[in-house]
Amino acid sequence: MAKKTQGRHTVGLKCTVCGRFNYAISKQRTNRKKIELRKYCKWCRRHTLHKEARV
Repeated sequence: MAKKTQGRHTVGLKCTVCGRFNYAISKQRTNRKKIELRKYCKWCRRHTLHKEARV
């Protein structure tokens, strides 16, 4: 029986303003594009661009 999360790995989303890791998400290994999302940063106290970075 295969694992449910086989083929996925964990990446973190890092705030581009303050540089802190705020979110951890799982992503398929076959997807080569880096994720960029506008998420809320509790240290900056506003919505900022978060880019994918390895944890």
